[in-house]
Amino acid sequence: MKQLTFGAIFIAVFALILPNPGFAQDLTKVPFPYGPLGLNSLLWVVAKEARLFEKNGLDVEMVYVGASAVMVQSMLSGAANLAGFGGPAVVTNVLRGGDIIQVAAMAPYFTQSLLVRADIRDLKSLQGKKIGITRFGSVTDFALKTLVERHNIKDVNALQMGGFPEAVAGLARGAIDGAMLSPPHSFRMLKEGFRELVTPKDLRAMGSGFLSQGIVARRSFASQRRAVVLRLIRATVEATKYAVANEEFTKRVIAKHLGVNDADLLRQSYLYASETFVREPFVPEATMRSMVERMVEVNMIDAKSAQATPIGAYFDNSFVAELKQSGFLDSVWK
Repeated sequence: MKQLTFGAIFIAVFALILPNPGFAQDLTKVPFPYGPLGLNSLLWVVAKEARLFEKNGLDVEMVYVGASAVMVQSMLSGAANLAGFGGPAVVTNVLRGGDIIQVAAMAPYFTQSLLVRADIRDLKSLQGKKIGITRFGSVTDFALKTLVERHNIKDVNALQMGGFPEAVAGLARGAIDGAMLSPPHSFRMLKEGFRELVTPKDLRAMGSGFLSQGIVARRSFASQRRAVVLRLIRATVEATKYAVANEEFTKRVIAKHLGVNDADLLRQSYLYASETFVREPFVPEATMRSMVERMVEVNMIDAKSAQATPIGAYFDNSFVAELKQSGFLDSVWK
């Protein structure tokens, strides 16, 4: 699915909110922008394909947007109240006075890799090179800034590509020297002969807590429509279990939605899904705090504003806590 402009997103999502005579009256319609187009968004695709949203009383209209900053714009415009992303955009939004908060964390750590041309053999060789990211202020931007700052690499040119498919295309045709990618795009480029210069494990070893993927909500909506938020998290947790327990189904979904047809890549992708997503999607306070601190260090946010903002302003774990206390989480994974 191609990436949409903000205007197109607003029109498309707004249309989803309008009354539809054929709409099943017992389901709550939920416009749901999400990104990226990769395995980090797999759980919602599984929930859609396995009808787990409907099981939880939701009619979720998924709209691929790609860039978290654009999703924030669409939410603040009123086009959506819930979305699938995580990371720096939530922090930036809160510090600018927005009410978008993290309510669940499906992947509370780095999942990105730096893929480069095969002739680039070490980090020092990145000097003067063009590295593709999705957009400034995104997960990939944060990962590259962390890498560059920690290793004191000068003159790295970060280029906005829009999304992972565009970054892959740019790397393949030689328009850029490297790209920050997540699976399955990183798996595919590695198999095609590109070098994984920095792995997710390398990024995590730098000591930076991070939140790559999760569910966000407008705080005002979440307080008024708590049941809807709970049902969306329930469906996502059930999709996590379903994806892990049904390998062939999951591989078919990956092939259908991400165009992965190679048997080895499908197996890698399934293993990634089964090993990456957490069973209890609490937002780790330490991870959020570390992310804010790192954003200050790489000049993504203002230090004084960050210092004056309590860490609890960025997330609300009460939804996952309620599901835990009710016994739901244990029942899914028993």
